[in-house]
Amino acid sequence: MPLSLAIFDFDGVLADSEGIALEELAAEITARGAPVSVDEAHGLFLGASTARHMAYIRDRTGQPCGADFPDAWHARLFRRYPTELHPVPGAEATLDALAQAGVAICIASGGAVARLEVALRCTGLAARFAQNVFSADMVAQGKPAPDLFLYAAAQMGVPPGDCVVIEDAPAGVQAARAAGMPAIAFTGGCHLIGKATDHAALLSAAGADAVAPDHAALRALLSARLAAP
Repeated sequence: MPLSLAIFDFDGVLADSEGIALEELAAEITARGAPVSVDEAHGLFLGASTARHMAYIRDRTGQPCGADFPDAWHARLFRRYPTELHPVPGAEATLDALAQAGVAICIASGGAVARLEVALRCTGLAARFAQNVFSADMVAQGKPAPDLFLYAAAQMGVPPGDCVVIEDAPAGVQAARAAGMPAIAFTGGCHLIGKATDHAALLSAAGADAVAPDHAALRALLSARLAAP
C-alpha cells in the first residue's frame, strides 16, 4: 500500500510520557474518591481521552466529575514535564528518516490540546510538527472510534489508504483499523518495561499489522512499506 502520511500517537510513541501520565492520573482519580492503582490505570486508560477518565470518576462515585479535573491532572503533569519528560529513544531518528523519504507526519492523540502543546515543547519536538497536531478534543468521539484518524488524514489532505498509524494502545489500533488504515503497534515506551510481550499480544489481537519493539524496528517496518511495489 502507498505511504504518504505517518500518523503518530504521541504519548508512549514519541514522548516517553505514559509513565508520568498514568502515575499522576491514578493519583488525581484516587483523590476524587475513585481509588485506582497505576497498574489498573494502565489497563483502563492507556490511550483514552480525558472524557473517559471523567466518566470513570462519575461511574465510581455516583457524582459528576468536577469540570476542573483536566486542569488539575495537567497541573500535576506540568510540574514534572520540564525535568522528567523526554522523547522515546530513537523517535527523532524515525522522524528524520520519514522526512528524508518525503513522507508527511502528524500526531493524532487522545491527549488534550493544552497537554500536547506543553509536552511537545518540553521534548523539543514542537517544530517538527508545527500545526499538524490533532487531539481527540477536535472530534465527536475519541479512540477506538475512527474519527480522530480520519480527521487527521483529511486535514493533511491524504486518503486513509495512503496512511499508516503508529500506536501503543489497543484502542488506537482499533481506531486505525476502523478508519481503514494499517497500524503498526509500538511497545518501546518505558511504561511497557516488563510488560511489552503481553502488551504486544493485546495490540496484535486488536488488529495491528506488525509490532515494533523499538524505533529501530519501526524504521525497518516503515522502510519495508516504502520499498514495497
